[in-house]
Amino acid sequence: MKNMPTSNGLARGRASVLDALRNQPDPVGVDALAQAMARHPNTVREQVNWLVEHGHVTRIRQPREGRGRPAWLYQARGTRPGDAEYVELAAALAWRLQDASPDTRAEAMAAGRRWGSDLVDRKGSLADPSPEAGRRWTVELMEELGYAPEADEEARDVVLHRCPLLQAAHRFPDVVCAVHLGMVQAALERNGASPADAELTPFSAPGECRLRLGP
Repeated sequence: MKNMPTSNGLARGRASVLDALRNQPDPVGVDALAQAMARHPNTVREQVNWLVEHGHVTRIRQPREGRGRPAWLYQARGTRPGDAEYVELAAALAWRLQDASPDTRAEAMAAGRRWGSDLVDRKGSLADPSPEAGRRWTVELMEELGYAPEADEEARDVVLHRCPLLQAAHRFPDVVCAVHLGMVQAALERNGASPADAELTPFSAPGECRLRLGP
């Protein structure tokens, strides 16, 4: 059953890899993609190479950093997420990742909080803020930003099935996740929930991250 073609004519494994690449605004490496999809890197590499050969995916050299040959990154052809919020977060990350100071994580958290506050201003905060309403508002925001959240009944425990900046999160999880956590804290605080309760566990299980919004 797993090798049966989908509606677009691709085998299911190749189709799911293509869908994962289409959900990324930036090029992604095989290792990051395999981790997010909970698959073996060799399997993903084989499927990505097939997609490249058949014109569905573009292969791009990663910028050189240090010695050795730069790795390949992959990007689906056609339209991809282009929301201004993605661009804004990517710009904040690019600036933070160049900073090698001991306070990089703290500064990334601060950048995320500023970004989160700006998102609240754009979206509009709750008229009647409360802890539970603030948590639900934050989950809704994560959905709009492409994290594919799955929350429990009280929106205290959330599983994130997608990361819009997968490649950066794979290479710099501490910094990228600090930006994400700062954004969540700002969203909670501005809508009546406690930011101190927020906790993000990157790659808590194959293909997902865990976000705690309440005690």
